[in-house]
Amino acid sequence: MKRNSIKWKFIQNFMIIAIIQIVLTTVIFNITIRFYMEKDIRNQLYAIASHTEETILHTGPDLLPPPPFPKPEAPNSEDDNDLLKFYFMLDHSLREPLSLLNADYILLDSNKQKISSPVENSFKPSEDVSNKITDEVKTLENPNYENYINFTVEGKNYTAIIKPFSMKNPFGLGWIVIYSSLEKVNQLLWGLQIILFLILLLSALFITLFSSRTVKKISVSFTSLNQHIKAISARNFGEKIQVPVYEEFQEFINNINTMSEKLDVYDKAQKTFLQNASHEFRTPLMSIQSYAEGIQHKVIDSDTAADIILHESKRMTHLVEDLLYLSRLDSIEEAYSLSTITFNPLMVDCIKQMQGIANKNNINITLEAPAEKINILADEEKLSRAITNILGNCIRYAYRTIAVKYQRISENELEISISDDGPGIATKSLPNIFDRFYKGKKGNFGLGLAISKNIIEKHDGKITAENLNPGALFRIILPIIKDPVS
Repeated sequence: MKRNSIKWKFIQNFMIIAIIQIVLTTVIFNITIRFYMEKDIRNQLYAIASHTEETILHTGPDLLPPPPFPKPEAPNSEDDNDLLKFYFMLDHSLREPLSLLNADYILLDSNKQKISSPVENSFKPSEDVSNKITDEVKTLENPNYENYINFTVEGKNYTAIIKPFSMKNPFGLGWIVIYSSLEKVNQLLWGLQIILFLILLLSALFITLFSSRTVKKISVSFTSLNQHIKAISARNFGEKIQVPVYEEFQEFINNINTMSEKLDVYDKAQKTFLQNASHEFRTPLMSIQSYAEGIQHKVIDSDTAADIILHESKRMTHLVEDLLYLSRLDSIEEAYSLSTITFNPLMVDCIKQMQGIANKNNINITLEAPAEKINILADEEKLSRAITNILGNCIRYAYRTIAVKYQRISENELEISISDDGPGIATKSLPNIFDRFYKGKKGNFGLGLAISKNIIEKHDGKITAENLNPGALFRIILPIIKDPVS
């Protein structure tokens, strides 16, 4: 697996997330469970201490002799027997509420000295534990208040509750310290942590396998996409991508399919353009060549041939100019000199430019304009050319009349309609009327309407063509300036 592949990056990120999850979960679990168990242990110690305190205060005055307490070596007297009874009751009181803890106790007199138990075989804490507890009690800032302490002896952790009795009894008992080793608790914690770690490790492995499978599905989609893109680069545009992908990639697939379709249309249009352009150049060139050879061999009148050669030369010049103009319009470098212009006089000037050709063909151009002044943001020279191209197209097909009308159709839009009373546009030609080199029966080069469409769209407008009964209608929509500049 390559380290710079998407699959590796996904798996790497999943592994990092899994490791972070294991570490965070373990740490948080450890802190939380330790806090909970320490609190629970303290609650248990408190319950034991309270129960023991009740036993001591209830039976202590009857059984305990006044201090100093007798030595436990030879319990012969009645006082010694009472002391034994007291310790037995104290042991019973201590064991009764135990659950998780294995707690024991130490009694201290009012001088903070340990009181030894007279009960044979009773639990006796090690000297180190006894000394540590005694030292802790001696160092308490407030020995007359209940205190919790944690201490360590020989590597083992202990917790204890210290309850003062000196203010509660007259028989010389100073403190009772109930303590418990945390060894079992720590073992339980370690066991829980190991179980948790194994669960998290299995979860991480499952997540890694699942992520690997998911990434494999994604990489398969990209592999298929790569093959289709290679096909597109080899100019195979027709085939669409039919790959089941996730919703997030569907728009990406649709865009590639759209791009492929547009490239296919552009490729076909380019081929058609070159074929038509070569045909348009070949026709006048062949005519010029034929008449030039006729002059050379003196089989054609030179004056007649010269007129035709000049006419065909002008036709070629006009074609080249249109091609260059359209090329400049397509180029992003072509600058549009936009300025605020009043549309009314621009429309009148366009009609005047075409009036001579219209009169020559016995065509009447009518204009219907609103009284209000309408201002637009436009390149006057280019927009004039777009409109005159449409007028010229209508003149070629009109019988008698061309009607021009413009009006505001909304606060932000101007509509211009140019219609003729001719035969209209052939149904099969209507979708292609604005394509380059697409000509009707009386068309010149098939560039005029393509130029008009390009210019109008660069002005954020749109142009459409439709048939009337009779004739054809060209409809142009242009944006209007809201605040005219005077």
